[in-house]
Amino acid sequence: MKQKFFAAGLITAGLLAAGCSSTKSPSITAVTSGGVTVPVADGTPVSITASDQSETAQSFALAPKSVKAGKTTFTFVNGGNRKHEMIILKTDTAFDKFVVDASGKVSEDASVGEISETEAGATVVKSFDLTPGAYVLVCNIEKHYAQGMKVAFTVTP
Repeated sequence: MKQKFFAAGLITAGLLAAGCSSTKSPSITAVTSGGVTVPVADGTPVSITASDQSETAQSFALAPKSVKAGKTTFTFVNGGNRKHEMIILKTDTAFDKFVVDASGKVSEDASVGEISETEAGATVVKSFDLTPGAYVLVCNIEKHYAQGMKVAFTVTP
């Protein structure tokens, strides 16, 4: 478990270093720690961490909450104790105003991408080309949205 969090820290540090460089340098494509190589994608780095406060309370922590349009690389850390996912919905609906259906999920009609179900303790890095607008990031596993796994996200021109 320590290796996973150490690797996640290295990925985040590498992404931040790549995004803050004022000189042209080659993109970081992978980080190796303890013999484990983790691929790193290009793009503006965004960190999102899923966590479980209890059986009925869960959350997302997101940084930053706004980026410029273009390639955006999400480092999704499942710090919870069960599977979680991240669905990217482009919508003007407020993050806490989605209708939850009988199965305990929200509509994914506005989805522009996702990081599929991720095991507890795992980290996934994935890039998406995002256009300007309002977005909501949700975990759409049954009941997770209603239990707090939702956050607003903005992409500016």
